[in-house]
Amino acid sequence: MSKLKDLVSRGVRLIVADVPGEGGAPPEGAEPREREIPPEAFDEAAEPRRITRSEVPADVSDFSAVYSEAAIELPAHGYGIDKVAEMLEGKRLATLGREVKATAVMAAIEAAGVPLREVIQDAVRRDKALDAFEAAKGREIQELHARTETRVEEIQAEIQVFLKERNAELERLKAEEEAKNRAFLELQTRKRREEERLAFLVGHFLEGGANPISTPASGAADASAPSKPDRAS
Repeated sequence: MSKLKDLVSRGVRLIVADVPGEGGAPPEGAEPREREIPPEAFDEAAEPRRITRSEVPADVSDFSAVYSEAAIELPAHGYGIDKVAEMLEGKRLATLGREVKATAVMAAIEAAGVPLREVIQDAVRRDKALDAFEAAKGREIQELHARTETRVEEIQAEIQVFLKERNAELERLKAEEEAKNRAFLELQTRKRREEERLAFLVGHFLEGGANPISTPASGAADASAPSKPDRAS
Protein backbone atom coordinates (compact mmCIF):
# COMPACT_ATOMS: atom_id res chain seq x y z
CA MET A 1 0.00 0.00 0.00
CA SER A 2 1.33 3.43 -0.94
CA LYS A 3 1.85 6.05 1.77
CA LEU A 4 -0.87 8.23 0.28
CA LYS A 5 -3.34 5.36 0.13
CA ASP A 6 -2.54 4.47 3.74
CA LEU A 7 -3.18 8.05 4.83
CA VAL A 8 -6.50 8.48 3.05
CA SER A 9 -7.70 5.11 4.32
CA ARG A 10 -7.42 6.57 7.82
CA GLY A 11 -8.43 10.11 6.91
CA VAL A 12 -6.20 13.16 6.76
CA ARG A 13 -5.53 15.57 9.58
CA LEU A 14 -4.46 18.99 8.37
CA ILE A 15 -1.46 20.48 10.17
CA VAL A 16 -1.57 24.11 9.06
CA ALA A 17 -2.95 26.83 11.27
CA ASP A 18 -5.66 29.32 10.42
CA VAL A 19 -4.57 32.58 8.87
CA PRO A 20 -5.95 35.18 11.31
CA GLY A 21 -7.52 38.44 10.24
CA GLU A 22 -7.01 41.76 11.95
CA GLY A 23 -6.86 41.46 15.71
CA GLY A 24 -6.22 37.72 15.58
CA ALA A 25 -9.72 36.84 14.39
CA PRO A 26 -10.45 34.83 11.26
CA PRO A 27 -11.10 36.89 8.13
CA GLU A 28 -14.64 38.31 7.99
CA GLY A 29 -17.03 36.01 6.15
CA ALA A 30 -14.55 33.15 6.04
CA GLU A 31 -15.88 29.69 6.81
CA PRO A 32 -14.10 27.68 9.51
CA ARG A 33 -11.17 25.89 7.96
CA GLU A 34 -11.47 22.13 7.64
CA ARG A 35 -9.19 20.48 10.16
CA GLU A 36 -9.70 16.84 9.27
CA ILE A 37 -10.73 15.09 6.10
CA PRO A 38 -12.41 11.74 6.81
CA PRO A 39 -11.60 8.73 4.63
CA GLU A 40 -15.09 8.64 3.14
CA ALA A 41 -14.40 12.03 1.57
CA PHE A 42 -11.94 10.34 -0.76
CA ASP A 43 -14.46 7.66 -1.63
CA GLU A 44 -16.67 10.44 -2.94
CA ALA A 45 -14.03 11.50 -5.45
CA ALA A 46 -14.50 10.41 -9.04
CA GLU A 47 -12.60 7.20 -9.70
CA PRO A 48 -10.09 7.20 -12.56
CA ARG A 49 -11.05 5.18 -15.61
CA ARG A 50 -10.32 1.54 -14.87
CA ILE A 51 -7.86 -0.10 -17.25
CA THR A 52 -6.79 -3.71 -17.53
CA ARG A 53 -4.25 -3.11 -20.29
CA SER A 54 -2.30 0.11 -20.76
CA GLU A 55 -1.00 1.40 -24.07
CA VAL A 56 1.52 3.59 -22.24
CA PRO A 57 5.01 2.01 -22.16
CA ALA A 58 6.46 1.04 -18.79
CA ASP A 59 9.51 3.23 -19.33
CA VAL A 60 7.43 6.39 -19.65
CA SER A 61 9.21 9.32 -18.03
CA ASP A 62 6.19 11.65 -17.81
CA PHE A 63 3.14 10.24 -16.06
CA SER A 64 0.84 12.74 -17.78
CA ALA A 65 0.19 10.03 -20.39
CA VAL A 66 -0.86 7.66 -17.59
CA TYR A 67 -3.23 10.28 -16.13
CA SER A 68 -4.65 11.01 -19.58
CA GLU A 69 -5.26 7.32 -20.22
CA ALA A 70 -7.10 7.13 -16.89
CA ALA A 71 -9.26 10.10 -17.98
CA ILE A 72 -8.06 12.30 -15.12
CA GLU A 73 -8.76 15.92 -15.92
CA LEU A 74 -7.89 19.11 -14.12
CA PRO A 75 -10.72 20.22 -11.83
CA ALA A 76 -12.91 22.94 -13.31
CA HIS A 77 -11.56 25.52 -10.84
CA GLY A 78 -8.03 24.80 -12.10
CA TYR A 79 -6.57 23.87 -8.72
CA GLY A 80 -5.21 20.35 -8.90
CA ILE A 81 -2.24 18.89 -7.06
CA ASP A 82 0.14 20.07 -9.81
CA LYS A 83 -1.06 23.66 -9.40
CA VAL A 84 -0.40 23.40 -5.70
CA ALA A 85 3.06 22.01 -6.45
CA GLU A 86 3.82 25.07 -8.57
CA MET A 87 2.69 27.34 -5.75
CA LEU A 88 4.77 25.51 -3.14
CA GLU A 89 7.83 25.63 -5.37
CA GLY A 90 7.41 29.28 -6.35
CA LYS A 91 10.16 31.79 -5.63
CA ARG A 92 8.09 33.70 -3.10
CA LEU A 93 7.69 30.65 -0.88
CA ALA A 94 10.98 28.86 -1.61
CA THR A 95 12.80 30.11 1.52
CA LEU A 96 9.87 29.67 3.93
CA GLY A 97 9.33 26.77 6.31
CA ARG A 98 7.07 23.86 5.52
CA GLU A 99 4.09 24.93 7.63
CA VAL A 100 4.38 28.56 6.56
CA LYS A 101 4.37 27.54 2.88
CA ALA A 102 1.43 25.22 3.47
CA THR A 103 -0.50 27.96 5.26
CA ALA A 104 0.17 30.47 2.49
CA VAL A 105 -0.91 28.07 -0.24
CA MET A 106 -3.96 27.03 1.73
CA ALA A 107 -4.97 30.64 2.15
CA ALA A 108 -4.54 31.24 -1.59
CA ILE A 109 -6.68 28.31 -2.68
CA GLU A 110 -9.34 29.10 -0.09
CA ALA A 111 -9.41 32.66 -1.37
CA ALA A 112 -10.13 31.16 -4.78
CA GLY A 113 -13.04 29.28 -3.25
CA VAL A 114 -11.39 25.86 -3.62
CA PRO A 115 -11.72 23.33 -0.78
CA LEU A 116 -8.39 21.71 0.07
CA ARG A 117 -10.05 18.31 0.06
CA GLU A 118 -10.65 18.62 -3.70
CA VAL A 119 -6.96 19.22 -4.26
CA ILE A 120 -6.10 16.15 -2.20
CA GLN A 121 -8.80 14.18 -4.02
CA ASP A 122 -7.04 15.05 -7.29
CA ALA A 123 -3.82 13.61 -5.85
CA VAL A 124 -5.68 10.49 -4.70
CA ARG A 125 -7.15 9.93 -8.17
CA ARG A 126 -3.68 10.21 -9.69
CA ASP A 127 -2.30 7.77 -7.13
CA LYS A 128 -5.03 5.27 -8.02
CA ALA A 129 -4.23 5.71 -11.70
CA LEU A 130 -0.56 5.00 -10.98
CA ASP A 131 -1.50 1.89 -9.01
CA ALA A 132 -3.68 0.68 -11.89
CA PHE A 133 -0.88 1.44 -14.38
CA GLU A 134 1.61 -0.53 -12.30
CA ALA A 135 -0.84 -3.44 -11.98
CA ALA A 136 -1.46 -3.44 -15.75
CA LYS A 137 2.26 -3.51 -16.48
CA GLY A 138 2.69 -6.26 -13.91
CA ARG A 139 0.08 -8.34 -15.72
CA GLU A 140 1.88 -7.67 -19.00
CA ILE A 141 5.09 -9.03 -17.48
CA GLN A 142 3.28 -12.13 -16.23
CA GLU A 143 1.66 -12.69 -19.62
CA LEU A 144 4.99 -12.13 -21.37
CA HIS A 145 6.66 -14.60 -19.02
CA ALA A 146 3.96 -17.19 -19.73
CA ARG A 147 4.29 -16.67 -23.49
CA THR A 148 8.07 -16.80 -23.26
CA GLU A 149 8.01 -20.02 -21.24
CA THR A 150 5.60 -21.59 -23.74
CA ARG A 151 7.73 -20.53 -26.70
CA VAL A 152 10.93 -21.70 -25.01
CA GLU A 153 9.36 -25.12 -24.47
CA GLU A 154 8.23 -25.20 -28.12
CA ILE A 155 11.70 -24.26 -29.35
CA GLN A 156 13.33 -26.83 -27.10
CA ALA A 157 10.94 -29.48 -28.42
CA GLU A 158 11.72 -28.40 -31.98
CA ILE A 159 15.44 -28.62 -31.21
CA GLN A 160 15.00 -32.12 -29.79
CA VAL A 161 13.07 -33.22 -32.88
CA PHE A 162 15.70 -31.59 -35.12
CA LEU A 163 18.56 -33.27 -33.24
CA LYS A 164 16.76 -36.61 -33.32
CA GLU A 165 16.24 -36.30 -37.07
CA ARG A 166 19.81 -35.15 -37.71
CA ASN A 167 21.27 -37.88 -35.49
CA ALA A 168 19.17 -40.44 -37.35
CA GLU A 169 20.45 -39.00 -40.62
CA LEU A 170 24.04 -39.20 -39.37
CA GLU A 171 23.56 -42.82 -38.34
CA ARG A 172 22.00 -43.59 -41.72
CA LEU A 173 24.88 -41.94 -43.58
CA LYS A 174 27.44 -43.82 -41.49
CA ALA A 175 25.61 -47.11 -42.04
CA GLU A 176 25.40 -46.46 -45.78
CA GLU A 177 29.11 -45.63 -45.94
CA GLU A 178 30.06 -48.70 -43.93
CA ALA A 179 27.88 -50.87 -46.16
CA LYS A 180 29.49 -49.38 -49.28
CA ASN A 181 32.95 -49.92 -47.82
CA ARG A 182 32.19 -53.54 -47.00
CA ALA A 183 30.76 -54.07 -50.47
CA PHE A 184 33.85 -52.50 -52.04
CA LEU A 185 36.22 -54.67 -49.99
CA GLU A 186 34.22 -57.73 -50.96
CA LEU A 187 34.36 -56.57 -54.58
CA GLN A 188 38.14 -56.27 -54.39
CA THR A 189 38.39 -59.76 -52.95
CA ARG A 190 36.11 -61.27 -55.61
CA LYS A 191 37.92 -59.30 -58.34
CA ARG A 192 41.31 -60.57 -57.16
CA ARG A 193 40.08 -64.14 -57.14
CA GLU A 194 38.52 -63.73 -60.58
CA GLU A 195 41.71 -62.18 -61.98
CA GLU A 196 43.76 -65.00 -60.50
CA ARG A 197 41.38 -67.52 -62.07
CA LEU A 198 41.60 -65.80 -65.42
CA ALA A 199 45.38 -65.50 -65.22
CA PHE A 200 45.64 -69.17 -64.33
CA LEU A 201 43.50 -70.21 -67.26
CA VAL A 202 45.32 -67.96 -69.74
CA GLY A 203 48.66 -69.09 -68.32
CA HIS A 204 48.07 -72.54 -69.68
CA PHE A 205 48.59 -71.24 -73.20
CA LEU A 206 51.53 -68.95 -72.67
CA GLU A 207 55.04 -70.21 -73.33
CA GLY A 208 56.64 -67.41 -71.43
CA GLY A 209 56.54 -63.70 -70.82
CA ALA A 210 54.08 -61.66 -68.84
CA ASN A 211 50.55 -62.83 -68.37
CA PRO A 212 48.18 -60.23 -69.89
CA ILE A 213 45.80 -60.65 -67.00
CA SER A 214 46.46 -58.16 -64.23
CA THR A 215 46.77 -59.64 -60.78
CA PRO A 216 48.14 -58.39 -57.47
CA ALA A 217 51.41 -60.04 -58.53
CA SER A 218 51.57 -58.18 -61.86
CA GLY A 219 55.08 -57.14 -62.89
CA ALA A 220 56.65 -60.50 -61.97
CA ALA A 221 56.41 -63.80 -63.82
CA ASP A 222 53.03 -65.32 -63.25
CA ALA A 223 53.42 -68.32 -60.99
CA SER A 224 50.58 -70.03 -62.79
CA ALA A 225 52.31 -69.86 -66.17
CA PRO A 226 54.33 -72.99 -67.15
CA SER A 227 58.08 -72.53 -66.97
CA LYS A 228 60.52 -73.48 -69.76
CA PRO A 229 62.83 -76.46 -69.19
CA ASP A 230 66.47 -75.70 -68.62
CA ARG A 231 68.77 -76.29 -71.67
CA ALA A 232 72.31 -77.43 -71.46
CA SER A 233 74.80 -74.86 -72.55
